[in-house]
Amino acid sequence: MSEAIPVDIRDTDNPDGRARLLSAAAAEFSRRGFSGASIAAIARGAGVGKSTVFHHFESKDALYLAVIREAAAEFGQTLNTVLSITEDPGRCIAEFQRRHLAHLQRNAEVARLVLRELQEPFDERCETLVRDVLSPNFRRLVGYLKEAAEAGLIRSSLDPAVAALTLLGANVLYFQSRAALAVLPDQDLADDPDSFARAVSDVVFQGLAKRGKQ
Repeated sequence: MSEAIPVDIRDTDNPDGRARLLSAAAAEFSRRGFSGASIAAIARGAGVGKSTVFHHFESKDALYLAVIREAAAEFGQTLNTVLSITEDPGRCIAEFQRRHLAHLQRNAEVARLVLRELQEPFDERCETLVRDVLSPNFRRLVGYLKEAAEAGLIRSSLDPAVAALTLLGANVLYFQSRAALAVLPDQDLADDPDSFARAVSDVVFQGLAKRGKQ
């Protein structure tokens, strides 16, 4: 019996083929980290030869960043539809929180890959990841909060970067620790991510102070 022939190089020139290659890479990087990941294993997972991988990505680093950039770009498009200075800011923030959490869950392998990278010693690859891939969406959220404050929609004394980090950090905690949250007392949100997202946005938007106090 003849050996199976890998998918032709041209197959990954179509969107489905590229998506298959990025999906296989995400799974391999997520399981083994950057150093332990194998291009040969990624190629096998995508059903292509190693030469096909390098036809599309000049290096392992380039493929790694492409995997994360793809997910970040997808969420960037979501931001453009959710954050609007002409809409009620409470609704916008709640919808952002809900959609971001759903994005983490839908792209779980890539999310774990990013979180794993951020916990490693900070190096040039991590700097590139933060500066070129993650920062644009973070700046978009911070920029929205600044605009809302300047328009008088939220309080002007707000630190928009801290507010953005609070929103993102709460979702990351939920994503990473959902099973553990199920056994925490006095809460029942582990199986209800939408309610969790709304509750966090309410805390950030309304604050903890009594109404009428600054």
